[in-house]
Amino acid sequence: MSFAADSRSEDKNQKSVGAQNAIQLDEIQVKAKRRSVITPLPGLALDKEKMTTNVQSISAKEIADSKSVNITDLMNNSMQSVTINDYAGNPFQQDLNFRGFTASPQIGTPQGISVYLDGVRVNEAFGEVVNWDFIPMNAIATLNLIPGSNPLFGLNTLGGALALTTKNGFTHNQMHAEMMGGSWGREQAQFSNGFNNGTLGLFVAYNHFKEDGWRENSPSNVRQLFTSANFRSDYAEVGLTTLNVDTALTGNGVVPYEMYAQDKTAVFTSPDLNKNGLEHYNLTGRFDLNDDLTLSGLTYRRSVKQYAIGSDFYDGFPAMSNRIGISTPLCADGSYPDGGASSDSPGTGCAGLLPNGVSSTSNLDQGSNGFAFQLNHVTDKNQFTVGITYDTNDINFQQSEMFADIGSERQLVENTSYYTDYGLIASAFPIVRNRLTGSSTTKSVFLSDTWSPVESLHLTLGARFNHTRVKNYLESERGKALYQFDNPNSYFDPDNDRCAENDSDSEARFICTKGNYLYRSFNPSAGVAWEIKPNLVAYGNISRGSRTPSVIELGCAIDRTQISNDINFQFGCAIPTSLTADPFLKQVRSTSYEAGSRGIFEGFFGGQSVNWNLSFFRTELTNDILFVPLGRKNRGVFDNFGATLRQGIEASFSSAWNSHRFSFNYTWMRATFESPSTIINPNNSSNVVVDSQNYVYVKPGDELPGMPNHIVQASWNYSPTKKFDVTLNMVLHSSSYVRGNENNEHEARAATNVVVSGSNRDAYDYIGKGSIPGYAVFNLRANYKFDNGFAVFARLDNLFDREYATAGNLGRTPFTPSSGVAATDAAGFNYNSDQWKNTTFIGPGAPRAIWFGLSYDLDWKARKLKLD
Repeated sequence: MSFAADSRSEDKNQKSVGAQNAIQLDEIQVKAKRRSVITPLPGLALDKEKMTTNVQSISAKEIADSKSVNITDLMNNSMQSVTINDYAGNPFQQDLNFRGFTASPQIGTPQGISVYLDGVRVNEAFGEVVNWDFIPMNAIATLNLIPGSNPLFGLNTLGGALALTTKNGFTHNQMHAEMMGGSWGREQAQFSNGFNNGTLGLFVAYNHFKEDGWRENSPSNVRQLFTSANFRSDYAEVGLTTLNVDTALTGNGVVPYEMYAQDKTAVFTSPDLNKNGLEHYNLTGRFDLNDDLTLSGLTYRRSVKQYAIGSDFYDGFPAMSNRIGISTPLCADGSYPDGGASSDSPGTGCAGLLPNGVSSTSNLDQGSNGFAFQLNHVTDKNQFTVGITYDTNDINFQQSEMFADIGSERQLVENTSYYTDYGLIASAFPIVRNRLTGSSTTKSVFLSDTWSPVESLHLTLGARFNHTRVKNYLESERGKALYQFDNPNSYFDPDNDRCAENDSDSEARFICTKGNYLYRSFNPSAGVAWEIKPNLVAYGNISRGSRTPSVIELGCAIDRTQISNDINFQFGCAIPTSLTADPFLKQVRSTSYEAGSRGIFEGFFGGQSVNWNLSFFRTELTNDILFVPLGRKNRGVFDNFGATLRQGIEASFSSAWNSHRFSFNYTWMRATFESPSTIINPNNSSNVVVDSQNYVYVKPGDELPGMPNHIVQASWNYSPTKKFDVTLNMVLHSSSYVRGNENNEHEARAATNVVVSGSNRDAYDYIGKGSIPGYAVFNLRANYKFDNGFAVFARLDNLFDREYATAGNLGRTPFTPSSGVAATDAAGFNYNSDQWKNTTFIGPGAPRAIWFGLSYDLDWKARKLKLD
């Protein structure tokens, strides 16, 4: 007993002495990040809490769960202020719109969003377009959408930047295999696998997508292979990624809405085919010089080859009929092949004497390479980066046109008999319209610093200086109508397939010009993020951006020296076809403003939190480059437009309650012209005829086509068990104007001879309102996971089979019912052009469709631990 008592006493004394000698440590508070980081360029990780704009992010898991086949579908269903326009009629060729700015694969679309893949800008030099079919979904690790003109990103960052990072063997140490099939003959097979040994990481992803399409003659075939190899040590990491893509996409474009009402799967003319090939190589490196200082860089090589076929009716058919009919046999009743070709002798017209279709083919070979280096210094109070980039592009482009017949299924068919019968050379041989070679080189210096003077306040300053040189050499065909290439014709003589030596050299087919343009821009930015209290941040930002004209835009810029009152201005471009001489275009400049707040409300829905944000945005553009029509089908020129404006409010919230998860996004937006302008468009019912030209007058406040005022995305996910979940989401867009209705005044009306400004208005009918109605589409997906890594899933799009359209334009159709004196053929082509109609063409949305799939996942790390 006494021993025990002594022991307790000794232990008590030792505790007392230990307490007196204890070292008092400072209290350390660990603050958990409420949001993930973003990495717009390799080597720099920016804490999203310090971002001064409303950055949106999507993870690899969210991409996989969405079962989206491409980027545009993914973002349209889930990201604020995002919409899509489907002018091409193919799921991989849609326009992506964000806050009124566009990233599109279509030449002639004003581009305003830069897209980066592992730090490499993938806006192609030929028109700044973005080929969505070049981005494999199963290789994407993170997707970040950064608004405004962040100086870390380069040219074309007018409304925002889309930064994509890919997977590697360290970030994704697992295998995934997936097969899906269902509606429209869609088949998709995906495989990816990544592993590492602590020093070397390898990753591979393959995707094969194939479908017949829901519209006639609209198949797609996409093959994508991505590989990466990464070497990692305690102080450095080096990675090499390769991306090889081969696609064949048929998108047969918009159709007259009255044609769609009769046959939902109909196409106007076909085929419209794009065959794309990509070889992309990117070498990156990061070296930690010390605990705070990091040097990173990349060098890349990118090669793009594209072959395109465009099919359309020949809008010069009346003029050709008038010319050919003078010296050749006419229809059986003595009328011209086009019964409306001459007002002196109207007739029924007749099929089979002259071609009524035209096929355009183009070949593009583009090479890009460059490098970037940046130095990053990161401390508790500063995140500073400074860097340089160098990008160069070489382009070789050729375009030709050829006559064809429009078959009974609206497909174009070659017919050489027109060469034999009438000497129309374009029926037997393609006529080269232009050859364009060019290059662009951009050198940039950028810096950005996020300074936190106190823990809750973050100030960001940045700037970027760009120096761009654009060169091109253009051999442009003089602009003769296609039917004027007849035999015998010295104009087509091989000896005259050359550049004109001077103005008097009228025998030469081509006018050849050289362009050499220099653009400079300084783009600063400033922003602040203030953590008012835990879970509440206020932010604001102002930034400047720029975009230089691309080689194609300079090659088809408006040449005001050709303007005349008695001709239809210049020949113009059938994008991306015939080009003209290349005068100067100014670079586009943007000024963006944003202010808002974000945070977390605690204690809602049974104690659950609610993530929310509310922001205001405004971007002012000067010298915007727009494709201006010249009154001929699909022909126009690029021209600077004085000023445009995009502004709006966006809000969102997301939360969870028991087994339910909710999210809701809303955007109100107006995208408007802010300068008066005059364009030529006989398809707009409000046109005014002056000196034989059909003018449309745009005034400040008129809304840009294709931009709805209201955008809503809502989602509900229900997981009754850990194995099963189902998600219902809705996408709602309000109405928008179609292209060609830039003055917002087009309206449906019957033919009339109303006198306007001393001239008769166009006498053709105008069908349709010139706008796209609003719509709401619901989609459903479900997933069930088994214990052995297998899962089955289903995706049901357009649950209620809603008929809707996402895009449109004003145009003229020759496929009209015969009214009185007129002949038609099996395709519905009306051989009396007086009965052709102006109408609203639409890009229809897809009907209800369902797909089923099976997937398998194997986590190598978990498997190793289980075996151990």
